[in-house]
Amino acid sequence: MKFFRPYRCFKAFIIIAVLTTICFFAFVSEDKHVFAPNFLLSSLADLYSFFQFPTHTFFWKIFSSNSALYFFGLVFNCVLYAFIIEVGLALEMQKRYGKQENEQKGSEN
Repeated sequence: MKFFRPYRCFKAFIIIAVLTTICFFAFVSEDKHVFAPNFLLSSLADLYSFFQFPTHTFFWKIFSSNSALYFFGLVFNCVLYAFIIEVGLALEMQKRYGKQENEQKGSEN
């Protein structure tokens, strides 16, 4: 995977971590009835269940037992999503450059 870029993966992690944090606070505020319910708040709170997947979905008893484990699970999910995004981008770039090289070799003949 010569197109894998750790810095791009880190940027994806930061973006996903910020989105997870925003959705977490929206979920907690909706759960505690801090704000009047509205579409944006409800949408962000519902999106939080996506950011909890897979650790909290499959291993809820483990991650809900301790608040440090709970947040470690969220960080692990962010790292996992960032890695998946970066691998997808790297594979797409590899495929695209492979096509370009094949087209250049075909036009040279």
